[in-house]
Amino acid sequence: MLHQGKLRDWNPGNGSGFIQQEKAGPDIRISSSGFRKKPENLQDGDSIFFQIEVDPQGKPKAVFAYRAGQHFAPAPAPAVKKPALSSLPFQQLLSVVVTLSILAWLGYQSMHLLRAEVSSPAVAGGIETTDPQSTTASFENPVWPPIQAQQYPQFQCEGKQHCSEMSSCDEARFYLKNCPNVLIDGDNDGRPCEKDC
Repeated sequence: MLHQGKLRDWNPGNGSGFIQQEKAGPDIRISSSGFRKKPENLQDGDSIFFQIEVDPQGKPKAVFAYRAGQHFAPAPAPAVKKPALSSLPFQQLLSVVVTLSILAWLGYQSMHLLRAEVSSPAVAGGIETTDPQSTTASFENPVWPPIQAQQYPQFQCEGKQHCSEMSSCDEARFYLKNCPNVLIDGDNDGRPCEKDC
């Protein structure tokens, strides 16, 4: 920021003095080295433009100074160094956050799958079973969807649509439950091929 004041107590012998600020504030020390280009014949009362900097002892001093009429553009304000953010700790923190997020999501999905398996017992031949061994086996080997894998492991959708194409009632039940565009439940009661099964 550019300030303005009047030179006072200038000592040409040692090239030092003070600037009395026009606006409220303390007098600022200035030396010959504080001028951008030291003008000749400096006198008390000369109007001086300057910027303020703090020296290593913590005292303010005038820098980039010039006398009014020298037509210097004001020097850019010294850049304030921002504290460098070390990228390594930031990257480590980001990595930990991402890892924890993934683990939390996987845990949530596992709990959701576990609840689904517990709430729907295994079905064999259309009759619900509560055999502890089958339940334990489903926990040890989680398969989604678990009922399809346990009930009809030998069937898959192969484009069959009519009861005459089914090899068994189990295959018809599988097709009705899992395959699109089948025509094996004419009355829509959920039981396929009622005449044959």
